[in-house]
Amino acid sequence: MTRIVCIGGGHGLSAALAAAKQLTGDVTAVVTAADDGGSSGVLRRWLGIPAPGDLRMAIAALAGDDQAALVQYRFREGDLAGHPLGNLLIAALADVRGDFVRAVAEAAQIAGVTGAVYPASPEPLTLHATIGGTPVQGQVAIALGPDAVEQLWLDPAEPAATPEAVDAIEAADLVVLGPGSLFTSVLAALLVPGIGRAVRHARRVAFVLNLSQQLGETKGLDAAGHIDALTRHVRRLRVDVALVNDWPSDGLLRPVHLVEETVRVPIVRADLATDGVHDPIKLAATLKTLL
Repeated sequence: MTRIVCIGGGHGLSAALAAAKQLTGDVTAVVTAADDGGSSGVLRRWLGIPAPGDLRMAIAALAGDDQAALVQYRFREGDLAGHPLGNLLIAALADVRGDFVRAVAEAAQIAGVTGAVYPASPEPLTLHATIGGTPVQGQVAIALGPDAVEQLWLDPAEPAATPEAVDAIEAADLVVLGPGSLFTSVLAALLVPGIGRAVRHARRVAFVLNLSQQLGETKGLDAAGHIDALTRHVRRLRVDVALVNDWPSDGLLRPVHLVEETVRVPIVRADLATDGVHDPIKLAATLKTLL
């Protein structure tokens, strides 16, 4: 069976997972756990665990519709207002088991996930960046920064990688990076040394370019700038192909422009989007051509 690993976080990773599960039953999500906003930020401060939010979203993307709706259910009132059930489930299992990676795996099993979901690291991580020459701390502050990220790093600087995530990457037929927040999702996972090292040795690596620049962290970056940021932060990273949306971008604010002669990796142009977001069905059809 074909094995696909998708790396990142948030809605971009969910789109990649929804695409990959149309192609194979062996899909693994390797997810950043460095979020510090919303429910995840609260649970990190209360319990000292890695951020569960992006992991919950990955579980929902690989679960059936009914289970996904339950995992994503967000309480509206009282002390639990704003907390998704999936976040609380992961936090409770981490407390009971004393093992965050096992907690995520059990939450995925409860949700009926086909495939697997792992944090990039079992340790709580804090993102740091330089923006406009100024140090900025925390995922939310970096994502909302006034300009593009110049440099990104983790604290601790050398966190352990989740062994199961490393094994999945090394065994994969295809590793998919993105779409999603370039610095606070994709690179937040790749900067875990064991994850970046495993991707460098992966059989085939595809990078799905975002449709639009983000108002903060990738402001002003074109396609070449996105790829350069990856290879600058992860030494010797090999990207075999970049997937670029080949469709009129008139309706998009701040589209990611492509100047082919400036991009140093092979490019596949395809219609990948519907209504301004990546379409899992279209993305699946393009990923299939890479297998």
